[in-house]
Amino acid sequence: MKEKIVLIGAGQHAKVVLYNARVQNKYDDATILDPNSSIWGNYIDGVYAEKDYKDFDVEYLRFIEEKYGTKRFFIGIGAMSLRKKIFEFFVSQGWESVNIVHPNAVVSKDAKLGSGILIEAGCLITPSPFIGNNVVVNTGSQVNHDNVIEDHVYIASGVVLSGGVTIGENTLLDDGVIVSLGRKIGKNVIIGAGAIVTKDVPDNVIAYGCPCRVIKENKK
Repeated sequence: MKEKIVLIGAGQHAKVVLYNARVQNKYDDATILDPNSSIWGNYIDGVYAEKDYKDFDVEYLRFIEEKYGTKRFFIGIGAMSLRKKIFEFFVSQGWESVNIVHPNAVVSKDAKLGSGILIEAGCLITPSPFIGNNVVVNTGSQVNHDNVIEDHVYIASGVVLSGGVTIGENTLLDDGVIVSLGRKIGKNVIIGAGAIVTKDVPDNVIAYGCPCRVIKENKK
């Protein structure tokens, strides 16, 4: 019997998560939790959206655990401002986030993976990187040898991280970003689409361009 997972969030990213989970064929969908009352009681891509959900409601989580017999979850929310808070809340309540890996992704056996990771179709994870918790590696991206990807990082489609790269916590790399060998990108950073990172990027900034340069402070 497959393990059941609860999906948090019912937006566009949730559809991507459901697709990858179904082709992985390791978990069964239990239910979707979303604070949007307009979807309560409906089916989202065949998964029932529970009623009366509110974020960070401890008693409600106990109800879900008892009803569905699971404490495993996965975040179906793309928004960086919410992913970290929700992940840490569920973990603090004793829930466990699984890893979802598309069967067409290539993941080295030497890769060290945290929990709550989504690795989509066409991705390449070469030997000896570390990927932390609650990380998204979107379609066709590459995480190369000896990379360190800290918690709550979102790597969009077509990103290439050369060897020895470090990406700080809560950072977004938009579509098509290339990071050259050994570069370090700080925490809470947004790197704009198509940027080529040839120098280190400090914490708490927004940067883009070819070559990539800091544009302004990231206050979020």
